[in-house]
Amino acid sequence: MTNYYIRKLYRQKDPYLSQVEDMGDDFSTFMDLEQVLKSLYSGGEIDLMVRQLETLVQYHQGLTAQSFTPQPQLKEVEQRIFAILGESSASDQGANAPQPAPAASPPKPTVTVDVLLKILNQLQESSTTFLGAAITTNYLQAARPQSDWFEQFQIQRSQPVTYAADPAQALDEQQKELAQKWIKGFVQSCSQVITKFPEIVNLPQLLGQL
Repeated sequence: MTNYYIRKLYRQKDPYLSQVEDMGDDFSTFMDLEQVLKSLYSGGEIDLMVRQLETLVQYHQGLTAQSFTPQPQLKEVEQRIFAILGESSASDQGANAPQPAPAASPPKPTVTVDVLLKILNQLQESSTTFLGAAITTNYLQAARPQSDWFEQFQIQRSQPVTYAADPAQALDEQQKELAQKWIKGFVQSCSQVITKFPEIVNLPQLLGQL
């Protein structure tokens, strides 16, 4: 089921694949999910990636079943599926293309504690899928900046990360810098076990929210 669904996503992504299927070719030979994962991952990582793909496919199916399909969420899930399967993002593919002159930077938006909480809990959920709750909690605690302010973030096993004060509070520039270091440190720890973890969680996109 997962293999078939992922093939369908590729068919939607690339019109050429739809033409191949319409011409009667055996589309099932297009992708052998097991072989693709074996070529990208080693040992126990494969089972973890299969479970992650199954979770993402189920989530994608749930989104498409809604009366109003949230396109940004669908695209994000699809990008995570393709990343697990070794695909570069469009931004990576265009890295060597000529770049236009940079425009004037717009004013930086206000970043609140609530934004940081959402990022941390998204990372926690993804990491728990691969590494379990205990290791995820340890990594979050170990990467947290040594600061009285960051001690207000409460990290408990199998519980969402919470904040002891007002989550609507805005972060200053130093707090944003330390928050980015926290996220990078946590992702780096996870990537020691799951090498493609930065791609799975789309680290640049997360950091861009700060």
